[in-house]
Amino acid sequence: MSILQKFKNRIPSPAKASGPGLIGLDLGERQIHLCQIRPLEHGLYSIVAKASIDYDGGRKALLEDPRRLKRMLNDALRKKGFKGRRVAALMPWEDVRIIPLTYKSSVSDVDAEVVRMLASRVEEPIDNYVVDYVPVRAKPGDEEHMVVATVASRKSVDRLLNTLIGCGLEIDSLDVAPTALRRVVGALYTGEAADNVLMINTYPQESYLTVISGRRLLFNQSVAFGETMLLERIARELDVSLASARALVVDHGFDKQPLLRAMGAEDAGDVSATLLEIVKPHFLELVNEINRVLVFTAAETHGVPVSRICLLGAISHWPGAQQTLLSLLDFDAPDGQTEFTQIFRDENEDTRIPWHGLFADISIAMGLALRGQIGHE
Repeated sequence: MSILQKFKNRIPSPAKASGPGLIGLDLGERQIHLCQIRPLEHGLYSIVAKASIDYDGGRKALLEDPRRLKRMLNDALRKKGFKGRRVAALMPWEDVRIIPLTYKSSVSDVDAEVVRMLASRVEEPIDNYVVDYVPVRAKPGDEEHMVVATVASRKSVDRLLNTLIGCGLEIDSLDVAPTALRRVVGALYTGEAADNVLMINTYPQESYLTVISGRRLLFNQSVAFGETMLLERIARELDVSLASARALVVDHGFDKQPLLRAMGAEDAGDVSATLLEIVKPHFLELVNEINRVLVFTAAETHGVPVSRICLLGAISHWPGAQQTLLSLLDFDAPDGQTEFTQIFRDENEDTRIPWHGLFADISIAMGLALRGQIGHE
């Protein structure tokens, strides 16, 4: 489901091999990500066009300067070969509340029950919000069923809609990040690998833990773990600027062995070890949050464990960050389908981009672009 119910009937049917679909638009805090995908046969997809645009000043300032935003979007759409201007756009994380709800399986009108429960959880009258929900996997004999509801104020929805329409875009739908990620998981993983997948989206100030269970959204929660937090701690401990802290992370990261082989210098490994020691308390706090999510997931899925953990966003580009996190979690990454290019093919430049080089940044834009192309929607 989309967060905009009035667009519900305009969702295209799951497509076979055909032309390009919607343009996925993820307007982030520092970058704009765009992606357009064409479905192929046998569960494969082709990336028709993609773009990542860096900008300064933050999303709020950009939305308040529609002329600047329009220039940036028009330039990307023209230069990168996008087809049409019809988009599925992301509602910013901070403008959406995602609330898990449990109700008796005997309830006949689930829509009314969800609205009733949500009305007691929001500050204003429920009519001031746009409400949607997706069901979580449940067995027919369960006494209770669960849904994950999304709530956004009508003002924030209308504001984003008006801004994007003012940029000359045709808005098919507004969507939320967990739903977009659910589509990506549905495209990438099959069989047991799709049982429970944990996606960790890292941003400057916070991160989001999202569990996709059997291709359905099971859990979503923000945690206090962000790139800026880690950089500020490094800068404070080493008495350097934020820019210098970032440069140290980019140059050294936490994975000292490849660096030692490349540079032949033991002190390079010492830098990596020092950086890891500085940020390790924050990683351990994240691990504690993740462990709670893992327990919750196992309980809700009758003991089925998380099969994959994917680190996305800014921190995923820190050398050794993924390995450090998995090591602290004592989680072994499974063998098998882990390469982005096994499912997605690139029609333009950069034709064989590995998972970590593309997926970490444009995964949400990809999920938006997949709207209507995944058979279980």
